[in-house]
Amino acid sequence: MSGIAGIVSAGGAPVDPGRLARMAAALAPRAPDGTRTWSGGRCALVHGLLLTGEEPAPPPQPFSADGQVHVCADARIDGREELARALGAGGIAAAPDDPAALLIHHAYRLWGDECAAHLLGDFAFALWDAPRGRLFCARDPFGVKPFFYARTAEAFLFSNTLGCLAADPAVPAGLDEGWIGDFLVHGDTQDVAATVHSAIRQLPPAHTLVVEDGRVSIRRYWSLPVDEETRYRRPGEYVDHFVQLLREAVRDRLPPGAASFFLSGGRDSTSLAALARETIARGERTTELRGYTAYYERLMPDREREFTELAADALAIPTEYTPVDGYQAFERWETPAFRRPQPTASVLMAIEVDQLSSAARHGRVLLTGQGGDAVLRETRSRLTKLAASGRLLRAAREAAEYAWLHGRVPRPGVRTWLHERRGGRAWRAEVPRWVDAAFARRTGLHDRVAAWNQGPAVVHPLRPEAYEQLAAPLWPGMFLAYDPGVTGTPVEVRHPYFDVRIVRYLLSIPPAQWYNDKGLLRIGMRGRLPERLLRRPKSPLVDDPLRVRWLQQGDAWLGGRSVTEAVAPWIDVGRVPAAAGGRSPEPPEQWWQEIRPLALSLWLSAQRR
Repeated sequence: MSGIAGIVSAGGAPVDPGRLARMAAALAPRAPDGTRTWSGGRCALVHGLLLTGEEPAPPPQPFSADGQVHVCADARIDGREELARALGAGGIAAAPDDPAALLIHHAYRLWGDECAAHLLGDFAFALWDAPRGRLFCARDPFGVKPFFYARTAEAFLFSNTLGCLAADPAVPAGLDEGWIGDFLVHGDTQDVAATVHSAIRQLPPAHTLVVEDGRVSIRRYWSLPVDEETRYRRPGEYVDHFVQLLREAVRDRLPPGAASFFLSGGRDSTSLAALARETIARGERTTELRGYTAYYERLMPDREREFTELAADALAIPTEYTPVDGYQAFERWETPAFRRPQPTASVLMAIEVDQLSSAARHGRVLLTGQGGDAVLRETRSRLTKLAASGRLLRAAREAAEYAWLHGRVPRPGVRTWLHERRGGRAWRAEVPRWVDAAFARRTGLHDRVAAWNQGPAVVHPLRPEAYEQLAAPLWPGMFLAYDPGVTGTPVEVRHPYFDVRIVRYLLSIPPAQWYNDKGLLRIGMRGRLPERLLRRPKSPLVDDPLRVRWLQQGDAWLGGRSVTEAVAPWIDVGRVPAAAGGRSPEPPEQWWQEIRPLALSLWLSAQRR
């Protein structure tokens, strides 16, 4: 919703106004509704405003209710009624419709450094406590909102916009080789505290940061729960509880003006749209909804439009359908609008950019179904596991329950069970053959990949696969790709499945075959979505669009782009396949991985420009 930045001088000297003005200018592209600065001696704060239609209109930031504590926040606070009651019980009068900055101010007054643990929603904020001469910062539990920081000899700097810090001449230049190694193997960092810039760090999700007396201290305030359990007697009670929480998550994220949805033909996004329509019909929100769907029309068989139309027509949500067959790899990457603060593996980024731009014309809030697979995920091998452990009666009972609730016989999941018995992850990472050997040795890349393949250190007793998915470090990077500070598009993207209330509940319910394959959604959305869509099996794309495009166009599919020697410190260019921009005649083995050297090369070229 906003851009934030700030500086705390290490020696107590006032912040240079020119430096503050440069930070404000760096936030301007993400802040179409103006920027504002505040300076109080050795601390200075900058806020760039992006209005999203929330009511009431927020007070100007940086904000202070008492002249002592100054708040600079990019925040959307959920569960406001409960928060207001908790603040009232502590002697602080607060109303549910108080602006987010004021609620954060109240929470800090009452709970001090524990305040973030009492807040629900997506947030990144900093508070300058003038009487104590300390800066307190926090980031939301899943890292939906970014928070970056850097330390120089004379100051501590922070922002939710990476480019704002990277452009500061006092921040040392240099790239983080650990980040680059992770990017080449996984497509993003596996270290949630790292950025591609070695001098700039991220505050990890669910952490607070304090700058005081020249020291920086970081502490975790929340973790995914592993010891909570919810038990009901009937499946319907589990479903009702889930739908109630999902409706609250959607309602809290709907603005009173306009909101868009990225709709696919699956159950995740369409379920959110159905609950949004229900919320509006109840008079709880007055939001104009619109859907946006990307689909393949000719390049490969794709039924996304068919099933999306089924849901959109049933819900009476106007939807814009965009065929994406004609999009090329790295299309428009050389233009300023496509420059990103970090390398990205999103080869077809033009699709995302155009979809987001279309949504921006409707309104400044967009909801996605991201996270549905993660929070609702559980192994298909449960029945085989039960049978293999001698619990045949339990397996038969759960199979019968599944058949009664879903009208079909469940799959036993023997293949999945055999893989799980071998240990490790379903997909095993490998260091690509074109990674420079010396670079791999000095960064310990092979050891890091081997450790990743071993799987997570913590195994959840009830929902191991959901826990592993939710704990994966990929999510902050995915959220960052949608952030206005990256896209330059004035749209705040919200993800209802990443709601602490939903995640806590879904990690607390005992395993049962009936809710595998998103049984909770299938049952909960009956009567809300067409039955044909609810019964649709999960169906990924039938082919890799990069491979298909190359088969059609040959080497011309890259538009003459090739890997340059700029990547030589990390990549043996001679071993990168020519079809991926390199020199080797060998065809790519994994298209989405072997295109990353070219993505890195193009990013380096953009940085030089």
